[in-house]
Amino acid sequence: MALLKLSILLCTMLFGPSLSGATSPKNIFILAGQSNMAGRGGVEKNLKGDLEWDGLIPPECQSDSSILRLNPERQWEIAREPLHEGIDINKAVGIGPGMSFAHQLLAKAGPNAGVVGLVPCARGGTLIEQWIKNPSNPNATFYQNFIERIKASDREGGVVRALFWFQGESDAAMNDTAMRYKDNLKIFFTDIRNDIKPRFLPIIVVKIALYDFLMKHDTHNLQAVRAAEDAVSKELPHVVTIDALKLPLNFETHEGFNKDHGHFNTTMEIIVGKWLADTYLSHYGHLL
Repeated sequence: MALLKLSILLCTMLFGPSLSGATSPKNIFILAGQSNMAGRGGVEKNLKGDLEWDGLIPPECQSDSSILRLNPERQWEIAREPLHEGIDINKAVGIGPGMSFAHQLLAKAGPNAGVVGLVPCARGGTLIEQWIKNPSNPNATFYQNFIERIKASDREGGVVRALFWFQGESDAAMNDTAMRYKDNLKIFFTDIRNDIKPRFLPIIVVKIALYDFLMKHDTHNLQAVRAAEDAVSKELPHVVTIDALKLPLNFETHEGFNKDHGHFNTTMEIIVGKWLADTYLSHYGHLL
């Protein structure tokens, strides 16, 4: 019994009070898209040739009792890297932008940030047509679970403050999907907002910087997807973009990427997370 009490005390000291009590997030943020949102920072091939996360967690991504994640069972828990473990299934997940976002928000918003809730939803290698609401399309498998995770996140009284969307690399690998991207993205955002009414939902889109090198592509069309993301931000209210091409990337030396040259490394993921926090605060910080 004494050992059990000591374990509980240590857990409380390290991670704060138990989530079975009153602890729940005040401000909630949805993380969705594909692999660069799910996080591949620190994921490389091991000696056996399998992809594996190196387990290195920088200070900007450390656990904190004021940062929670909605786990696969839709319960709140202390957020730990890799944030998308159990969400981006059958993939090697590593550092993404979520934790650095939350730490930046806490640092800059102060007490107004409260306890921050992160809802990881991203799935690597996905096309927008797998996300949109389309009951007649058997490939559109993610939408209902996505909406259910959003609805589950604020059942304890927190407020969903924004959706962060980082996707489109797979669509940019094929000309036909790139050409349909604008209409699909606009429909997707509109359906989300309709299905979670009456909540006010700002959306921050990370404009993609490259196409999905793992996709079987014909004529890739990065510019069409980037133009679509800009167009949707102009045609729908409260959709803001930030541009991944403004990251300190070097496409010739592959600086900023993993060894696969297609996923952001840990440093870039941290920068994206901080950008998301700064962008949210500059546009909607008054709502906290």
